[in-house]
Amino acid sequence: MQKAIIIICDGMADRPLRELDNKTPLEVAKTPNMDKIAVDGLSGLMHTVDVGVRPGSDTSHVALFGYDPYKYYTGRGPFECAGIGMEVRPGDVAIRGNAGTIDENNIVVDRRAGRIMSTEEIVDYLGDIEIDGVKFFLKPSLAHRVGIVLRGKGLSGNVTDQDPHLTQKKILEVKPTDDTKEAKFTADVLNKFTKVVKEKLIDAPFNIERSKNNLLPANTILYRGAGSVPKDLISFKDKFNVNAAFVAGGPMYQGIAKVFGLDVFEFEKTEGITGLPDSKINFKVGKAMELIKNHDIVFIHFKGADTLSEDCDYEGEIKYIEKIDKAISPLAKENDFLVVLTCDHTTCSELKIHTADPVPLTIKGHGVRTDDLNAFSERECAKGRMGSIKGEQLIPIVIDLMGLSKMYGA
Repeated sequence: MQKAIIIICDGMADRPLRELDNKTPLEVAKTPNMDKIAVDGLSGLMHTVDVGVRPGSDTSHVALFGYDPYKYYTGRGPFECAGIGMEVRPGDVAIRGNAGTIDENNIVVDRRAGRIMSTEEIVDYLGDIEIDGVKFFLKPSLAHRVGIVLRGKGLSGNVTDQDPHLTQKKILEVKPTDDTKEAKFTADVLNKFTKVVKEKLIDAPFNIERSKNNLLPANTILYRGAGSVPKDLISFKDKFNVNAAFVAGGPMYQGIAKVFGLDVFEFEKTEGITGLPDSKINFKVGKAMELIKNHDIVFIHFKGADTLSEDCDYEGEIKYIEKIDKAISPLAKENDFLVVLTCDHTTCSELKIHTADPVPLTIKGHGVRTDDLNAFSERECAKGRMGSIKGEQLIPIVIDLMGLSKMYGA
């Protein structure tokens, strides 16, 4: 039986840019190790959620773990909160939030409060909040992010987002997505929460100081992705009869892996694994090489390219892709197990958003039917013999190449 290491480069796929002579950052970057994996492997394209569907990082990872995202995705909140160590009980509603900046008319000026590097001071200042018998638990997450858990009677995750997802748009009124009293009650409580947070943060000492230093105030929490832990969830180990580990710096990604029963390795802060472009990602590869000794499958997640694309920093994205390439050098040379190289979604630097374009995919290892590619890129992998697959199909393909697939029929 072969084992497998699966490399997920978050948002590394892109669209061709005029500034790069109609090439993508991946095509411009110098990637000898990625190219070697493609030359030695079988390649194709992958729609992580479905054809024509713009995947979120959450829904795409649900699919990459081999689950139907339309069935098992209830909202990003539970993943974000689980990833930062928050307790999410049955009946709770979990939401992911951003420290943001709004003007006096509740118009969103910046969805990340100038990319504030920590929300710890904000959460401490807000303190305990209880509205209509519902307790709000807040915990700082990565950089500008905040985990929010609502606990009380009669709650529902079937509510809309308050975050408009765009600047120069007014904060949205939370509304129920069904006619239940639970959804209506939850929406009402969340709208009251928005007002309470604004009233508390407007005169916060740290915001006064930020304004003096010409920094955007963190005077609101924008939230979205309400949901609860999926019911009747079969763990990854029970579903595929293999044990898997997940190596990532981003709490939300760790949370998805925890919810689906993967072993999640958590780095110490001193190791420099930040989930940001400055992350010391070579440590992730080294840890994966250790974990594969006691696991059948190990996932490695690299986040930085997505962040840079969303900031339209294609030059930074090129440098980060080259950083990944150097980090995965040991895997390009590896012959003892399968190496899978792919992305979770395309992030268009020009539009600064995820798009529905398929992502490149290569599988290298003993017994894999290779093809005739010269490089790992969006257009080159489109020539591969694997053709086009959906994200949910990746793990069954890997399981089969490992020699563990069960026969259908006699």
